Amino acid sequence: MAKNNPLTQAQFAQKLDQLQAQREELLGLIRPLSNTMRNWKPNDDQMNIYEILVHIGSSECRYVSRLGKKLSGPSEVTLMRYLHQSRENVLARLHQLSDDHLNEEFADGWQVSGVIDRMLSHEREHMEQIQQILAQWRLHLLARLAAERAELFTVLLGLSEAQLTTAEPMPGWTIKDLLAHIAFWDGFHTNRMQRVVDGRIQEIMEIGDDEDMATFNAKLLAEQKQMPLEQAIAMLHKERSGFMQLLKRLTDLELQSQIRLPWGWRTHMRVWARWRYQHDAEHAQHIRAWRAELPREEKRHNGPTAVLRALLKACRKEFVALLPLVPEAEWSSRPVCGVWTMKDLVGHLTAWAEVGVAGLAQVLEGETPNLKPISDFEAWNMEQAAKRTDLPWQTIWQAYEASYQTLLSGLDELSEVQLAEEFATPWGSQISLYRWLTIWPLHEREHAIDVRHALNLTRWPKGLTEHPQQ
Repeated sequence: MAKNNPLTQAQFAQKLDQLQAQREELLGLIRPLSNTMRNWKPNDDQMNIYEILVHIGSSECRYVSRLGKKLSGPSEVTLMRYLHQSRENVLARLHQLSDDHLNEEFADGWQVSGVIDRMLSHEREHMEQIQQILAQWRLHLLARLAAERAELFTVLLGLSEAQLTTAEPMPGWTIKDLLAHIAFWDGFHTNRMQRVVDGRIQEIMEIGDDEDMATFNAKLLAEQKQMPLEQAIAMLHKERSGFMQLLKRLTDLELQSQIRLPWGWRTHMRVWARWRYQHDAEHAQHIRAWRAELPREEKRHNGPTAVLRALLKACRKEFVALLPLVPEAEWSSRPVCGVWTMKDLVGHLTAWAEVGVAGLAQVLEGETPNLKPISDFEAWNMEQAAKRTDLPWQTIWQAYEASYQTLLSGLDELSEVQLAEEFATPWGSQISLYRWLTIWPLHEREHAIDVRHALNLTRWPKGLTEHPQQ
């Protein structure tokens, strides 16, 4: 808009340099990104990077059109050419301006200086948006990793230790073997990514084609065949923990940047990271398909304590990983489950977990659980929600964490005999303590689906965003 101080040729040249420097910064930000990443978005409600870049190119032509001569947008369809051509057109028009034009007031009071400043601020605004999308992709990656790991342990529920260690969902592979296999490949890619970070890409080993991979996996299977189930589960935790720690050390741009491997292939660390949850999902599906053929009674065992403990941890991580997908300022205001906010939902999960803790405490005291009846779930939920309405987030969160830790520590004190003990639930059914303790992680899974549904994560599998049809 109109300025009091006239724009000199030196200042004009300086602004053109700013345009050039900032465009190079933008290109440096997007050049490493794959086409997949440029087109990524969690749902249809927001722009992806490709759309943002096209918007930048068309907008700068529109801004310069305010200087007395209409400037058409680029005709190129290739993204990088589109950006280059839009900027070439803009600069060509700006270089046509005479000294008199530099301080002329065009329609609506626009001047050269104001137009260039608007172009710079607009591009900067969208560069920040692109960086936010890269950060958002990471949050979705973490949430998906947690969700698929929780799903993997969920499909193990109801299976006995004998089934987990002898039945073969894949020829030659028991479920225990698959867990150890998944753990190995988590660690394998952690090491690969660490070599990239350390500048030791030349040390990354090539596996080869599908036949080579099959040979490699067969050798790995033979080496791990005698591994006990509990060790395989511990290995899963260890390797995933190492992988998550490495992810924390990577910047968003490092995660997205292209890598050239020693044998000439090109990839991105984001691809290796995405493989981790895809690998979980692939083998969870193998187990799911196998167990679908089992008689109902063969899917209702009290399984190993290690599986139950892993499920409790995995489902808690699944739910907590969704928190960053909701801005912290909206945790107490944005509905994520009907009218309930994230704060309401955490309070609700805590209220039910405390019921679980009460039953567990009675068993640890040598008693058979005898809890107050709950006949009307809706009324009970509303009563509990009312108790927490005015509590601050921190108080709600501390109670949520405390109930979880009590369940985990109590589980460690229980014997197999105690876990098999049956009792009447507050809603009247008979249940073993083992199955009682599966209620709370599955409850968290249920509401994790609600949150993902509320966030409209249409790019996720429906099984993770919609409840099964009854």
